[in-house]
Amino acid sequence: MTGIRSAGVTQPGIVEELPEPSHKSLKALHAYWLSKKGSRIAPPRSAINPAEIASLLPTLALIDVIGEPPRFCFRLFGTGLAAAYGRDLTGKFLDEIDIDSIDTKILSQAENMVRNCRVRVARDRFTKRDGRHIEYERISLPLSNDGSTVNMILVGYFIESAYGPF
Repeated sequence: MTGIRSAGVTQPGIVEELPEPSHKSLKALHAYWLSKKGSRIAPPRSAINPAEIASLLPTLALIDVIGEPPRFCFRLFGTGLAAAYGRDLTGKFLDEIDIDSIDTKILSQAENMVRNCRVRVARDRFTKRDGRHIEYERISLPLSNDGSTVNMILVGYFIESAYGPF
């Protein structure tokens, strides 16, 4: 485990749940999602129009929910996210990528969101094995094509810092 380096001390990665987003772009994405949701449990993917949220696209991910128990595969990984992470994760499963020790916490949050159709907001900090350190706030928003099952997750990120070997 690499963890976060602070004053010569290595700390494990951190996932901090938040009651609501604090960054303007994440608040805007949440408001957009609510406008598309209406009285449904979650909007379908078809209700999300990329042209309406064009300024947010570089920091958005779209994740397919596959199977039972669910696995999570990045259908889309924005260019700003790829730059911060150090590579494009499109087509990769969440349980296969290097996110330090926070992987089980993030997977648990995603599974909880799918089962309960709840919006999740968190601040994550971790250091990859290659030494790249990443801190961000994210909002995970469920999508449902059939109105009862979450089959996709729209995730907005606000990258607070990303540094290390590039």
